[in-house]
Amino acid sequence: MLNRKGMMMASFSVVIASSLLMGNASFVSADSHLNGDSVVAATADSTLADMPAYLKSSVEWVWKNRMLTEGSTVRKNTIFDQIFAGKGTLNYVIRWQSSKPVTLKQRQDIAKMIDRQMNHWTDHLQGYDGWPYKNIKVKVVGWAVADPSLLLNKQPDEVIYTDTITDTLASEKPEIPAALPVAPNEISRFEHFSDPNYSYPGGLDKRFDMYLWATENFGGGAGGDWGQRMNDEYVLSTVNADEIEITEHEIGHGFGLNDFYEEHERPPGGFPTNTIMWAGNSDHITDWDVWMLRYTWSQLKKDTSRFPNTTRGDEGPIDTSPDENVNIAPAATVSTSYTSSWEDISALHDGFDPTSSNDRSHAVYGNWPETGTQWVQYDFDQEYTVSQTDVYWFKDGAGVDVPKSYKIKYWNGRSWSNVKQANGLGTSADQYNTTTFTPVKTTKLRIEMVSKGSASTGILEWKVAANKL
Repeated sequence: MLNRKGMMMASFSVVIASSLLMGNASFVSADSHLNGDSVVAATADSTLADMPAYLKSSVEWVWKNRMLTEGSTVRKNTIFDQIFAGKGTLNYVIRWQSSKPVTLKQRQDIAKMIDRQMNHWTDHLQGYDGWPYKNIKVKVVGWAVADPSLLLNKQPDEVIYTDTITDTLASEKPEIPAALPVAPNEISRFEHFSDPNYSYPGGLDKRFDMYLWATENFGGGAGGDWGQRMNDEYVLSTVNADEIEITEHEIGHGFGLNDFYEEHERPPGGFPTNTIMWAGNSDHITDWDVWMLRYTWSQLKKDTSRFPNTTRGDEGPIDTSPDENVNIAPAATVSTSYTSSWEDISALHDGFDPTSSNDRSHAVYGNWPETGTQWVQYDFDQEYTVSQTDVYWFKDGAGVDVPKSYKIKYWNGRSWSNVKQANGLGTSADQYNTTTFTPVKTTKLRIEMVSKGSASTGILEWKVAANKL
């Protein structure tokens, strides 16, 4: 099955797919009686050398003869990539292509479910071979639905998208709803992951990485780096289950793992244990799946430009709890190369969130009439580990504009150095421009701005994310 961009969508067929097409809501796993094996968790500092010998040849064969040959991890938008880009987080939009109403409790349960299914995979990476994260925070940031009245007891903080396109699958299968709800492309990582300078409107937290796509009368499942698609009844009927076979299988494709429908697609001699990636062979993640996932990570992490800072020594995995990072800008002493006499440099960290780039309801910083390279600087009274900045540019249409470009620099104890692996560096007006980078320990941070033509530059607010001590 192919999506609208020609991306291969791995599908889950066999017995379970048939029961979905017949409208069977029991969804009994085809192999629920087959598996008694338990998964062995990774221990701290475990590596590929710890893989059990009985798994080694089949795992290596699949990597060499399937994953490398088919290029299933070449696109830098696997779930590994998404987690790194989101600093240990994943954001979902629920794509509700269904006529069924959804209660508030069901929506809350769906959010918990997708978090649980994702962490059933990623829990096995904790402590393994430089993987830097603990629990992955999975958040539903919106619902895309053609008819918003289906979302019962809608809450004020719920984000709803109602735009639709035509589902081409409906022309082949009339039972599929033709109206396909969509979230804005501007906030989709799938649409922009290849552009390292892309800045999401509203900042990184407002993007979504994948869809959980529930379709009425859909048979089986499909998955890839765009998300997971399955039957709407299946989603609702399994939402409180611990491990959900089709959902976990399709998430596996997001990591680059393959299907195994045909005999020639499987290792010679077969698998030494069951696998959830062979549809109908297992209803849960097995030891083979865990070590295929770990092996994949061990190969991909060799590309340090793609996955920087994966060796943390004795520090252990990063704790990605919600209060892990805090904005330390208010604690800084601020300075600059130049401030217009009627502006105020303290505006950079006064905690006011602007409504537009020409919001003058609070103090602003600007350096008119200076042009060329100007800088602003934060000095802290202690060392912090910083990894992200958010800049809201000042643009007044009368001599002050967003910069042509800029750099983020940190004090290394002797001189200023550019942060590494800077991802963002946006110059969009009327929003925060988020830049993430390899974490650095420092007491000083600086933005060096290059003006656009004869215009000067300015900033309304500059936030700095640091690890909470």
